[in-house]
Amino acid sequence: MIITILIFILVSITCFISTLPFLIPYQILLTSQSKKIDYKLSIEHIVIVYIFVYYFTGVLSFTGIPSIRDIVHNSFGVITPKGLNIPLDEINLIPFYWITEGVRPYIENILLFIPLGFFLPFIWKKYEVLWKTALSGITFSLIIELSQLFNRRITDIDDLLMNTLGALIGWVIFRLLKEHLSKLRDKVSVQSTNTEKIPLLLREEACFYMVSAFSGMFFVYYPFLKSLNFVYYPFLRSLF
Repeated sequence: MIITILIFILVSITCFISTLPFLIPYQILLTSQSKKIDYKLSIEHIVIVYIFVYYFTGVLSFTGIPSIRDIVHNSFGVITPKGLNIPLDEINLIPFYWITEGVRPYIENILLFIPLGFFLPFIWKKYEVLWKTALSGITFSLIIELSQLFNRRITDIDDLLMNTLGALIGWVIFRLLKEHLSKLRDKVSVQSTNTEKIPLLLREEACFYMVSAFSGMFFVYYPFLKSLNFVYYPFLRSLF
C-alpha cells in the first residue's frame, strides 16, 4: 500500500515537472505583462494555479492522451497514405451506450472534472458565469477525446457528457461554498474584466495553464519521462 502511494506521488510529480518547460516561460511573460499595467500576481495566486496545473496533468495522465512521438512515428498506424485509419468501433456517438456494463466509468469521468468546475470560478472570477465554465469543460474534454483517436483509445460521447456534468457539479459546489471561501478567494482570484488594456496572457490565463499542461504531457512526459515509471517500482521495492 505504501509503495503504491509513493509511486502515485512520484508519477504525479513527474507529470507536473513535464509542464515546466512551458509553464516557466509563460509565467515570466505573464509577470512582465502584469507589471506593465501595475497588476501584481499574489503568491497565493501562483501557488493555487500551480496546484491547478498539477491537477490537470493528473487528468491527462488518467485519460491517456497520445504523444508527439506517437504522431511522428505513427505508432498506432492511424495515419495512412489514404488518410486516417480509425476503426468505427473506436468511436461511440450513442449516449449511455456502455451503461449496461456498469456505472463506474461514468462516475469516474464525473469526478475527474469536478475540480475543474470548482477551480475555474474560484481562481478566475469571469468563470462565475455558468456557461463559461461549462464551455471550458466541454472544450477540453473534447480535445482529450479527439486526441485519443491517435492512440487507439475509445473516443466516447459518454466521456464528453460526464466530464461536462462533472464541471457543472464543480461549479455548483463552488457557488455553495462561495461565501465561506471569500477571504481566501480574495487572495488568489483574478478579477473579471473585458477591457482591452488587460494583456491576453492575463485575460486568458486559465486557458494558457491548461495548454501548458497538455503541451507538457504531449511533448515531454509521454515521449521521454513516462519510462521513469518502470524505474520507480523496483527502486521503492528495494527500499521497503
